[in-house]
Amino acid sequence: MAHAFFADSAKRSERRNRKWYMDNLLNVLQAAKENQEREIDASIALAEELMRRLNEPQPLPKVVPLRRVVPTEIDAVMYPIEEEVLDILQKSTHKGSANRYLKERYKKAPDEKFLYRVATSWDYGWQQKQARLKARDVNFGRSFILRHTFYRKNNLAPDPPHYGQPSGGQTSICSEYSCNFN
Repeated sequence: MAHAFFADSAKRSERRNRKWYMDNLLNVLQAAKENQEREIDASIALAEELMRRLNEPQPLPKVVPLRRVVPTEIDAVMYPIEEEVLDILQKSTHKGSANRYLKERYKKAPDEKFLYRVATSWDYGWQQKQARLKARDVNFGRSFILRHTFYRKNNLAPDPPHYGQPSGGQTSICSEYSCNFN
Protein backbone atom coordinates (compact mmCIF):
# COMPACT_ATOMS: atom_id res chain seq x y z
CA MET A 1 0.00 0.00 0.00
CA ALA A 2 2.78 2.43 0.93
CA HIS A 3 4.62 1.61 -2.29
CA ALA A 4 1.59 2.63 -4.38
CA PHE A 5 1.36 5.91 -2.44
CA PHE A 6 5.03 6.75 -3.05
CA ALA A 7 4.84 5.75 -6.72
CA ASP A 8 1.78 7.96 -7.20
CA SER A 9 3.41 10.90 -5.42
CA ALA A 10 6.55 10.51 -7.57
CA LYS A 11 4.43 10.53 -10.75
CA ARG A 12 2.56 13.64 -9.59
CA SER A 13 5.81 15.41 -8.77
CA GLU A 14 7.23 14.51 -12.17
CA ARG A 15 4.09 15.82 -13.91
CA ARG A 16 4.24 19.05 -11.88
CA ASN A 17 7.92 19.58 -12.81
CA ARG A 18 7.23 18.86 -16.46
CA LYS A 19 4.35 21.36 -16.50
CA TRP A 20 6.54 24.05 -14.90
CA TYR A 21 9.27 23.46 -17.49
CA MET A 22 6.77 23.63 -20.32
CA ASP A 23 5.22 26.86 -19.00
CA ASN A 24 8.18 28.81 -17.62
CA LEU A 25 11.59 27.57 -18.73
CA LEU A 26 11.87 29.43 -22.03
CA ASN A 27 10.55 32.66 -20.44
CA VAL A 28 13.13 32.44 -17.64
CA LEU A 29 15.97 31.82 -20.08
CA GLN A 30 14.87 34.68 -22.39
CA ALA A 31 14.72 37.05 -19.39
CA ALA A 32 18.23 35.97 -18.33
CA LYS A 33 19.49 36.65 -21.88
CA GLU A 34 17.96 40.14 -21.89
CA ASN A 35 19.58 40.93 -18.54
CA GLN A 36 22.89 39.63 -19.96
CA GLU A 37 23.54 37.63 -16.82
CA ARG A 38 25.63 35.08 -18.70
CA GLU A 39 26.09 33.43 -22.08
CA ILE A 40 22.79 31.63 -22.38
CA ASP A 41 22.26 30.85 -26.08
CA ALA A 42 23.35 27.20 -25.62
CA SER A 43 20.91 26.81 -22.72
CA ILE A 44 18.07 28.23 -24.80
CA ALA A 45 18.83 25.75 -27.59
CA LEU A 46 18.82 22.89 -25.07
CA ALA A 47 15.53 24.14 -23.60
CA GLU A 48 13.92 24.28 -27.06
CA GLU A 49 15.09 20.69 -27.66
CA LEU A 50 13.62 19.67 -24.30
CA MET A 51 10.28 21.30 -25.17
CA ARG A 52 10.24 19.50 -28.51
CA ARG A 53 10.82 16.17 -26.78
CA LEU A 54 8.22 16.83 -24.09
CA ASN A 55 5.61 17.65 -26.73
CA GLU A 56 6.23 14.43 -28.68
CA PRO A 57 3.28 12.03 -28.46
CA GLN A 58 3.86 9.19 -26.04
CA PRO A 59 3.14 5.58 -27.09
CA LEU A 60 0.04 4.07 -25.56
CA PRO A 61 0.65 1.77 -22.61
CA LYS A 62 0.60 -1.96 -23.26
CA VAL A 63 -2.68 -3.56 -22.28
CA VAL A 64 -2.21 -6.23 -19.64
CA PRO A 65 -4.76 -9.06 -19.88
CA LEU A 66 -6.80 -9.76 -16.79
CA ARG A 67 -6.10 -12.88 -14.80
CA ARG A 68 -8.32 -15.83 -15.52
CA VAL A 69 -10.36 -16.77 -12.46
CA VAL A 70 -11.40 -20.40 -12.22
CA PRO A 71 -14.91 -20.72 -10.79
CA THR A 72 -15.26 -23.29 -8.04
CA GLU A 73 -18.11 -24.82 -6.14
CA ILE A 74 -16.49 -23.78 -2.88
CA ASP A 75 -17.27 -20.19 -1.92
CA ALA A 76 -14.15 -19.73 0.19
CA VAL A 77 -10.61 -18.47 0.02
CA MET A 78 -8.98 -21.70 1.20
CA TYR A 79 -9.29 -25.34 0.33
CA PRO A 80 -10.78 -27.42 3.15
CA ILE A 81 -8.25 -28.47 5.77
CA GLU A 82 -7.55 -32.20 6.06
CA GLU A 83 -9.15 -34.04 8.96
CA GLU A 84 -5.80 -35.27 10.32
CA VAL A 85 -4.49 -31.72 10.56
CA LEU A 86 -7.69 -30.43 12.15
CA ASP A 87 -7.55 -33.25 14.71
CA ILE A 88 -4.16 -31.94 15.89
CA LEU A 89 -5.80 -28.65 16.81
CA GLN A 90 -9.27 -29.70 17.95
CA LYS A 91 -8.84 -33.05 19.64
CA SER A 92 -5.46 -32.61 21.27
CA THR A 93 -5.10 -31.81 24.94
CA HIS A 94 -1.36 -31.15 24.79
CA LYS A 95 0.03 -27.70 25.45
CA GLY A 96 1.79 -27.22 22.09
CA SER A 97 -1.02 -28.41 19.83
CA ALA A 98 -1.44 -25.01 18.16
CA ASN A 99 2.25 -24.93 17.25
CA ARG A 100 2.13 -28.48 15.90
CA TYR A 101 -0.96 -27.57 13.86
CA LEU A 102 0.79 -24.56 12.35
CA LYS A 103 3.93 -26.58 11.57
CA GLU A 104 1.78 -29.15 9.81
CA ARG A 105 0.00 -26.42 7.81
CA TYR A 106 3.30 -24.79 6.83
CA LYS A 107 4.42 -28.02 5.17
CA LYS A 108 2.04 -27.33 2.28
CA ALA A 109 2.74 -24.63 -0.29
CA PRO A 110 0.34 -21.65 -0.42
CA ASP A 111 -1.03 -22.67 -3.82
CA GLU A 112 -2.02 -26.03 -2.29
CA LYS A 113 -3.85 -24.31 0.62
CA PHE A 114 -5.54 -21.38 -1.14
CA LEU A 115 -7.75 -21.25 -4.23
CA TYR A 116 -6.18 -18.05 -5.58
CA ARG A 117 -3.68 -15.38 -4.62
CA VAL A 118 -5.17 -13.37 -1.78
CA ALA A 119 -2.53 -10.62 -1.88
CA THR A 120 -0.38 -9.30 -4.71
CA SER A 121 2.73 -10.17 -2.70
CA TRP A 122 1.86 -13.82 -3.32
CA ASP A 123 2.57 -13.45 -7.06
CA TYR A 124 6.21 -14.13 -6.31
CA GLY A 125 6.58 -17.83 -5.66
CA TRP A 126 3.05 -18.87 -6.63
CA GLN A 127 3.09 -22.31 -8.27
CA GLN A 128 6.80 -22.50 -7.60
CA LYS A 129 6.93 -26.27 -8.03
CA GLN A 130 6.17 -25.93 -11.74
CA ALA A 131 9.03 -23.52 -12.30
CA ARG A 132 11.61 -25.20 -10.07
CA LEU A 133 15.01 -25.73 -11.69
CA LYS A 134 17.18 -28.77 -11.18
CA ALA A 135 19.45 -28.35 -8.20
CA ARG A 136 23.10 -27.83 -8.96
CA ASP A 137 26.00 -29.37 -7.09
CA VAL A 138 26.52 -26.63 -4.53
CA ASN A 139 29.25 -28.48 -2.70
CA PHE A 140 31.43 -28.47 -5.82
CA GLY A 141 31.15 -24.70 -6.04
CA ARG A 142 32.18 -24.19 -2.43
CA SER A 143 35.10 -26.59 -2.45
CA PHE A 144 36.40 -25.21 -5.75
CA ILE A 145 36.44 -21.66 -4.40
CA LEU A 146 38.09 -22.72 -1.15
CA ARG A 147 40.68 -24.86 -2.87
CA HIS A 148 41.80 -22.08 -5.21
CA THR A 149 41.62 -19.09 -2.89
CA PHE A 150 42.35 -20.35 0.62
CA TYR A 151 44.94 -23.11 0.33
CA ARG A 152 48.51 -22.65 -0.84
CA LYS A 153 49.24 -23.32 -4.46
CA ASN A 154 52.67 -24.86 -3.77
CA ASN A 155 53.21 -28.00 -1.72
CA LEU A 156 53.74 -27.68 1.99
CA ALA A 157 57.11 -28.91 3.11
CA PRO A 158 58.47 -29.25 6.64
CA ASP A 159 60.44 -26.36 8.03
CA PRO A 160 64.10 -26.36 7.01
CA PRO A 161 66.54 -27.73 9.61
CA HIS A 162 68.10 -24.36 10.42
CA TYR A 163 64.72 -23.22 11.81
CA GLY A 164 64.88 -25.91 14.50
CA GLN A 165 67.92 -24.64 16.51
CA PRO A 166 68.41 -21.09 17.68
CA SER A 167 71.37 -19.39 16.04
CA GLY A 168 73.86 -18.75 18.79
CA GLY A 169 73.22 -17.38 22.17
CA GLN A 170 72.31 -19.19 25.32
CA THR A 171 69.38 -21.64 25.38
CA SER A 172 67.55 -22.76 28.46
CA ILE A 173 65.18 -25.50 29.49
CA CYS A 174 62.87 -24.30 32.20
CA SER A 175 60.53 -26.27 34.39
CA GLU A 176 58.23 -25.20 37.14
CA TYR A 177 60.97 -24.86 39.73
CA SER A 178 64.28 -24.26 37.96
CA CYS A 179 66.00 -23.34 34.69
CA ASN A 180 68.99 -25.15 33.22
CA PHE A 181 71.19 -23.20 30.87
CA ASN A 182 73.29 -24.90 28.18
